[in-house]
Amino acid sequence: MIIAGAGLGGLTLAHGLRAQGIDVAVYERDAHPGARPQGYRVQLDEPGLTNLQYCLPAPLFELCLSTAGAPPARVSVRNRHLDILADKAAAQPPGVVGPHAFNRPTLRQIMLLGLGDQVHYGAQLTDCQHNADGTVTARFADGRTASGDLLVGADGVNSAVRRLLLPDAQVEDAGLRLVYGRIPLRGSTRAGLPGWVFDSIFTVVTGGPGQPHLGLGPVEFRRRPDQCGLAPVGDYIACMVGAPVSHPALPTFEELRALTPAALRDLALRLMGEDWHEDVHRLLAHWDTDSLFPLRISTAAPVPPWEPGPVTLIGDAIHAMSPVLAMGANTAIRDAGELTRSLTGTRGTAESLTQAVRGYENRMRDYAFSIVADSRQTGQQRVGQR
Repeated sequence: MIIAGAGLGGLTLAHGLRAQGIDVAVYERDAHPGARPQGYRVQLDEPGLTNLQYCLPAPLFELCLSTAGAPPARVSVRNRHLDILADKAAAQPPGVVGPHAFNRPTLRQIMLLGLGDQVHYGAQLTDCQHNADGTVTARFADGRTASGDLLVGADGVNSAVRRLLLPDAQVEDAGLRLVYGRIPLRGSTRAGLPGWVFDSIFTVVTGGPGQPHLGLGPVEFRRRPDQCGLAPVGDYIACMVGAPVSHPALPTFEELRALTPAALRDLALRLMGEDWHEDVHRLLAHWDTDSLFPLRISTAAPVPPWEPGPVTLIGDAIHAMSPVLAMGANTAIRDAGELTRSLTGTRGTAESLTQAVRGYENRMRDYAFSIVADSRQTGQQRVGQR
């Protein structure tokens, strides 16, 4: 099996297939794991954690949990004066691991363990060829090729595999721009921050329709990653300031990308006006300027069924969604678990690989695009998404 993309979904799938004795190779376009910013916090709950546990070797899954944080399992929405608009506790069935807040680079570093030389870097997919024997050959910009029974596009919102498989599939601009960064929790900093930030796994502070918003998600490790032989990182709050593209103070995304971190900070502070609660300004005063970068939010349009074959898609490559429900990574990891089950369930039966892929794709379209629609609706209500 060939997997294009070494993000969370692709690496989960690689582990799941390996555990079932299926040969797998992962091809990643970046030159090395740290070639570009991967973001900071990622929240996993159901169905992400169940499928992560299914696919990963038990020691790696336990390492993931031990180097994550477990803030109170609730999501809060407040207005700019910090009045509570919504405060929803996450459902936690008995025996099911509750929501966790992970540091994305740490989680990815753990998921790369055990894959060794099965992950190939600097591999930009340019084309794929369907062969007469039912296999597929992937071609890369540097001249490399790889052949296998199945090519899985796990290569994100700008997926090269999707462009080849479904050239008419649309990924739309959600009309939101974010300045994303971290508030380090060093020394006495935590004690000086407002307690309500730590009462929820994620908090949205909204200025109202068409206005900026603030997102805050604490990441406080049960065990520091460096104590487990991983790259060091301290506790922090993931902090993002966002606004709809219609906001008069917001430049184009191309202009945002050209701004220095200091200029991004200045812009975000201007968006948070003087009528925002003083706690908001106190939090942003601790923002790590060097951690800031801009994001454009995208969302996928529903895709009708397509003819199954030796190429398929998982994660943002097929169903990019707004982050407001924290379901993007959860759904990509669910895809990996669902596809692993489909492929391994055919062994010893008359079912073909194409039938297994069709079953996965039918299920994925049903659950994933429903979540895309829910994310869009919630984004429209809370933060001015299109």
